[in-house]
Amino acid sequence: MQRPLVSLGLAGLILMISVGLWWAWHRPHAISPAEESSGPGVSALAPGLSSDGPARTLSPPVPAAGVPPALKRTATAAASTPASDEELLRAIRAAVRVDPARAEALARQARELYPNSPSADERDSLLVDALINQQHIGAARSETYYYYDHHPHGTFAAHLFAMTGVHPAPPRPGPQAH
Repeated sequence: MQRPLVSLGLAGLILMISVGLWWAWHRPHAISPAEESSGPGVSALAPGLSSDGPARTLSPPVPAAGVPPALKRTATAAASTPASDEELLRAIRAAVRVDPARAEALARQARELYPNSPSADERDSLLVDALINQQHIGAARSETYYYYDHHPHGTFAAHLFAMTGVHPAPPRPGPQAH
């Protein structure tokens, strides 16, 4: 009786190791800050932003590889005019899986620059996705609560519930302020 249990346990261990190795080989690899700074003008964070969050003064993002051509501007033009809301949203969409730290920074910058944007619903959902892709689950859950507070009938509520497990608050009895 012990031999089949040992064989079963050994097979399970081999399976777990194989899955772990496959996942490690196929997941996107992080770029170290040294590699990043030596790249051809590619920045993980928008200028004016640090990894600690938004800085006091914001400036437009520096385009990375795979960013739509509309965002590729000269340094002088970029310094004088911020990227439009739609340009930032396209850059966030492009970066959310390949460079989630950059997507997070761009989403926070867009929230600062365009708080009442018609695309705020999608932008805030992409911010949660970027945090999940960085494995910042606590921050993703906090941003999901922000999403539910600011977009009570948001298009992405079901997606965020599935990703974070955070339920939208049930409606309160009585008159609601809209």
